[in-house]
Amino acid sequence: MSYEQKIINYFEKNYKKIGDDCAYINSTKQLISSDTLVENKHFDLKYFTPQNIAHRLFLSNYSDIQSSGGVPKYVLLNISFPNKNYKFVQQIITNFHRICLRNKVEIIGGDTTSSDKLFLSLTIISDKINNTRITKRSNAKVDDKIYTFSGIGYSKLGYLSLYSKLKLPNYLKNLSVKQFLKPKMYIYQDIFRHLNITSCMDLSDSLLSTLETISLKSKKKIKLNNLNSVNSKLYKFFKEEKYISLILSSGEEYVPVFTSPKNLLYLNKKKLLIERGIKIICIGSVEKGKGVNLKNFNLGKVKKFDHFKNNYSL
Repeated sequence: MSYEQKIINYFEKNYKKIGDDCAYINSTKQLISSDTLVENKHFDLKYFTPQNIAHRLFLSNYSDIQSSGGVPKYVLLNISFPNKNYKFVQQIITNFHRICLRNKVEIIGGDTTSSDKLFLSLTIISDKINNTRITKRSNAKVDDKIYTFSGIGYSKLGYLSLYSKLKLPNYLKNLSVKQFLKPKMYIYQDIFRHLNITSCMDLSDSLLSTLETISLKSKKKIKLNNLNSVNSKLYKFFKEEKYISLILSSGEEYVPVFTSPKNLLYLNKKKLLIERGIKIICIGSVEKGKGVNLKNFNLGKVKKFDHFKNNYSL
């Protein structure tokens, strides 16, 4: 178990409101979430532009609210930075402001201080939402189907291309590096509102970690199949074992992983999803039991991202 998970587990045991992508404030009927980006852990100044950093900070928080069923409304921004990086930080702020305006999210406060490295922390608050409309990690039901969006795997591949010098064809390298530096942002909360979604969680650490969490919180077994549909380009390029390991361990993809008793694949023909570049795929089902299972594959070999060790390997 990672240090990160040990800390999360401590608070989950002692505070009942912790354990989902967001906390829910009953008195104001709002979702709230917070995330932090740290220089040389989540980004570096060699490859990441101010626009990339602003985008990642916004998306990592926006994704939490979306996956819980809410509409992001307000943010509080905290920044710590060395004096020498002031101009760079000013560009981050300018880009962040533009992203907020474009997505109708209001900046209502925050804090600044000096530090040896660049730190950014964002707290995001939703518009009002009734607690009956919140989508949690813990409500997956037996016989539900498990869904996500296609294209998972590029983020980790981009990381490996930049930092481990993994050799790739230009078309794959370009796709992967772009997704790693500036992940796609999908808007889907308005679509999910009209669907029978029983559980949902955003994919930040890895697909496998996300599925393990849904399994644990819902007290159900997740049986995986049809993983070749997750990323057809990568499936054609890699041998099967490496392909499966890649898509299960790729983090910071910021797509929803969700369950529903309904067949939702018909939605892929809808104009709205096509316009937003969303393709829903079914990757398994929910059964009685516990854990995540993939036939003829040892999931224990999958190497996931560790925020404390900052390691990532294929």
